[in-house]
Amino acid sequence: MLTYRLLLLLKFVGVVLFGGGLIAALVATTSRERKRAVHGIASLGLVVTWTAGYLLTLQLNVALTEPWILGGLSLSLVSQLTLVAMATHERRTVAGVLLAAVPFFCVLVLMIFRPRWPGVDP
Repeated sequence: MLTYRLLLLLKFVGVVLFGGGLIAALVATTSRERKRAVHGIASLGLVVTWTAGYLLTLQLNVALTEPWILGGLSLSLVSQLTLVAMATHERRTVAGVLLAAVPFFCVLVLMIFRPRWPGVDP
C-alpha cells in the first residue's frame, strides 16, 4: 500500500510539473523563457507522469489498453508536441494555446473519472 501511495504522489508531482510548465510556456514573454518552461519543466513533468503512471498500472494490474490510459497518453502527447512547436516559434497563437491547454484538461478529466470499455469486468 505504501508503494501505491508513493507512486500516486510521484504521478501527482509529475502532473503539477507538466501543468506548471504549460502555464509558464503560455505566459512567457520571450522565446528563451518559453523554451526553458517547455523543455525544462513540462517535458520533465510528462516523463515523471508517464513513468509513475506505468508503474501504477503494474501495481494495480490495469491494462494499458483501458480508454482512460490510451486517451491520457494520446492527449498528453498532443499537448506536449504543441508546446514544443510553440517553443520553436516567436509568437503564440490562440489555436496553439487551445491545442496545448484543452488536451491537458481532458487528461485530468480522464485520470479522475477513468472511463472503461463497456462490458468489461473491473
